[in-house]
Amino acid sequence: MITRRGWEAVAGALGALLLALYSLNLVLELVAVAAIAFVLTEMIGFEAAHRTLGPARFESRRDPGPRRVPADGEVPTTVELTYRGRVPFRAEVFDVVPDAFDPIRGSSRALTWIVPGATVRLAYAYRPRVRGAYVVGPTVVVARDAFGFCVRTTALRTDRALTVVPPSIAGRLGRLGVALFTRFQAGLSVRRRGYGTEFRGLRPYQPSDDIRHVAWKRSTLRQLVVREFDQESRQDFVVALDLSSGMRAGLWGRSALDVSVEAAALLTNLIARGGEDRMGFLSYAGGVFQFLGPGRGPGHFRRIVDNLALADHRAGAFSLPDLLVQASRRLRGPTHLFIFSALDGNMEGLRAANANLRAHGHHPYLFVANRGGFYPAPEEAPPTQAMEWAIAADRGRLRSSLAVTRSEGLPSFTFDRRGAGDRVLYAYTQIRAWGWAR
Repeated sequence: MITRRGWEAVAGALGALLLALYSLNLVLELVAVAAIAFVLTEMIGFEAAHRTLGPARFESRRDPGPRRVPADGEVPTTVELTYRGRVPFRAEVFDVVPDAFDPIRGSSRALTWIVPGATVRLAYAYRPRVRGAYVVGPTVVVARDAFGFCVRTTALRTDRALTVVPPSIAGRLGRLGVALFTRFQAGLSVRRRGYGTEFRGLRPYQPSDDIRHVAWKRSTLRQLVVREFDQESRQDFVVALDLSSGMRAGLWGRSALDVSVEAAALLTNLIARGGEDRMGFLSYAGGVFQFLGPGRGPGHFRRIVDNLALADHRAGAFSLPDLLVQASRRLRGPTHLFIFSALDGNMEGLRAANANLRAHGHHPYLFVANRGGFYPAPEEAPPTQAMEWAIAADRGRLRSSLAVTRSEGLPSFTFDRRGAGDRVLYAYTQIRAWGWAR
């Protein structure tokens, strides 16, 4: 393919030839003819030498890496290309990387001179910013002539599918054991339900134990002992996501839905690490879109995280009363239902739907997006009057919706772009300690 520089060279040489013919300048005419001959010879020679350049002329290898990576993780990548052709050439080699990936080190692009048998190696690392399904690659080789008059591009099938799952702060909390979760670990008080109801025995004190469980009468100055209690019944949790347009509020990668997914991933991670409770997933937009019943095991939790990673906005309105009705039809045993929504839509029938859900032993908890808090204040200019009016109107709507849900006894928590993780941890802690949250 002829580049812009090549067309400019041809046009310049033809212009010089026309000028020479018009002025009857023999020297200029000879120079113009020589320039045209040179440019055409370079182009024809390049095309003849590289007409067979394609994927068959290369051997490509991409190091196998993880198929799933958290949005705040780091992915090292190495691509090696070995040229099996006969004609050397100057080339630009680059790996196609999604815009949502930020480079950390190395480079996905190289300018080099490729000779037969030579190997080109790209080594770099990137960090995904936004959850979702992406493809890294293919690797593109752009051959250029010495003067940049022509290029020939070929793409090598080195692409690799990658699922970016939501980030979770649970991985930074240290190891949380199955027995006692205390404030000593990560500043959290996440205790097992059933403390103080069924005594199991005594054991030596460990630094991670809650000081309130020390058996002082059985302890000595040299050795402290703590009381252990058996776990009561295992509990079921289901996270429900509102996929309607109301959850689009916010910047790319930090919308209300993105923040909800991050908090849901945190809850999933905590339950998976405990190894005792069961977890399910439900998404809603104009009706139930996806439903995974409560379960446990690495495969089940992986399916939930993958569904969270690929959760996206869908057409359809959100109806809290209908969601509660649909959930009560699908849930079998008593379940804690964590609902993330902007609470758009009417609330007609909420009292009956809530009463029916609770009659089956389920406990709903609402995590409501404060959409006005998802837009940071502009740095260069003060907020416009229209923006202030829109935020004030949405806050009024939010207060009205929360008044309705709280009057029906639904525990409701608000969150903004800073995240909903602390609200989820609070509710989960209360449930694990007392069996419910409020």
